[in-house]
Amino acid sequence: MPPPIWLEFARQAMACRFEVLLHPDHPPQGPEAAVQALELISDLEQLLSVYIPTSDLSRLNARAWETPVTVSVPTIDMMRLALEIHRDTDGAFDITAAALSKAWGFSSRQGAMPSQEEIESALAQVGSEAIELDNFGASICFKKKISVNPGGIGKGYAIDQAANLLLERGVEDFVIHGGKSSARGHGRQLLTNDPFGWKVAVNHPEQTHHILGALVLRDCALGTSGPANQYFYFRGVRYGHIIDPRTGWPAQGPLSVTVLHRSAAWADALATGLYVMGIDAAIRYCESRPEVGMLLLLPGKRQGDIEVVTCNLRDQQWSPAEAGDL
Repeated sequence: MPPPIWLEFARQAMACRFEVLLHPDHPPQGPEAAVQALELISDLEQLLSVYIPTSDLSRLNARAWETPVTVSVPTIDMMRLALEIHRDTDGAFDITAAALSKAWGFSSRQGAMPSQEEIESALAQVGSEAIELDNFGASICFKKKISVNPGGIGKGYAIDQAANLLLERGVEDFVIHGGKSSARGHGRQLLTNDPFGWKVAVNHPEQTHHILGALVLRDCALGTSGPANQYFYFRGVRYGHIIDPRTGWPAQGPLSVTVLHRSAAWADALATGLYVMGIDAAIRYCESRPEVGMLLLLPGKRQGDIEVVTCNLRDQQWSPAEAGDL
C-alpha cells in the first residue's frame, strides 16, 4: 500500500519556512483553515519582528526605556510568557540577550572573540528584570536601556497561535513547523486509528544525512536548540551562538537539546534555557517537571559518535534508529 499523501501549505515568515501538513482525510474546511493559520503567522511577524521598524518590538527597543509604549495583545502575551520562562529557568532563558549576540558577532553571523570590557558592557544591557508590563493599559516599559529579541520564543509562540486556530476550526490531524526546529503536532499521521502521532526524524547535529531516531508528536510540541550552524574557533576552543545571559559567555556542553512540551513557545524557549543550564542542571530541571520531555545529544567517546540521553520521554515518543529504519 503506497504511503498517504499529506496536503502541504507553506509560507516564508520570521526568516524561515513555515509548513502546515494536513492528514489526507482532512475535514472540508482544512485547507482554508491552514491558509488562515499561515496568514496569522505573517500578521504576528509584523508585530514581533525586530527587523520591521514599525513592529511592536522595534518600537519597544527604540523608546520603552524612556516612556511606556502601547503594544498589541499578542505582544503583551508573548512578553508575559517570556518573563515566566525567564523566572522558571533562573535566568537561563532571557529575551533581552540581544546585546550579547551583537558583542560576540553572532547577530551579524560574523562570530569573533570580544574583549572582557565589551562583554561587561553588553551584560549591562541585559536583564528581563528591567521589563515592566502594564497589563491593563497594554503597555510595556524598560527600567533601563535594553533590547528584546524574540529569537528563542517567537517561532514557537506563532506556531501555538496557528495551531490553536486550526483546532478551533475543527482540524484535528495536522503538524505545523517553522524551520524544522520548532513544531507542534496533533492527532494522527497515518490513516489507521493508531495511538501514535506525527513522526519527526532526529538527525545527527553535524552529519545531517545520519538519522539517529524519531520523536513522535501527538498533541504536543517540539523545540530544538544547538550551535551546529553558528560557531567559531578561537585559540582551539569552539564558541557557539547560544550565550549564557547570566555570564555573557557562550554556553558549552551538549551538541543539541530538544524539548517536548504541550506548548511550542515553552518548548522553544526551554530548548535554549536548558542548553544554557548545562547537562546536569537540565536533567534536574526535567526530573522535577514531568510535563517536560527532553532529548540530549552529547559528544560520544569517539569523534563523530553521539550519546543520546532522554528524560521524561515515553516509549512511544522516542524510537532510536535501527538498520533499515526511517
